[in-house]
Amino acid sequence: MNFFGNFGSTDEEALQLLMPVVDRALYAHQVGNYQEYLSIVTSDLAAKVSEEGFLKAHREVAPQLGALQSKKFLASLRRGKNPMLLFAARFSHTEDDVVINVTFKSGTKPPLIEWLWIE
Repeated sequence: MNFFGNFGSTDEEALQLLMPVVDRALYAHQVGNYQEYLSIVTSDLAAKVSEEGFLKAHREVAPQLGALQSKKFLASLRRGKNPMLLFAARFSHTEDDVVINVTFKSGTKPPLIEWLWIE
């Protein structure tokens, strides 16, 4: 059973609310838009990721991944009191699936990302 915290009473309702935020985060990462990234993350995460660090990661990782081709929602798990969404994604420069982990901070309106990890 998926866990979405207070972001929806059904999987469909929660995903409808959260997926656009995931898409914005992945786009910001792909094009190196730090301001877009800041608009969808918690202040705690923003404090951990400087603009310099964000842009360094973008320069090093984005060319290796290429453009996002597709992503498939796998599951939503509980990480403390927060929902953690797991995806398998395909990028234009990768042969293997890439795991994406997006943790949302429960109770934020609009939804804000507490943690984002692309493996």
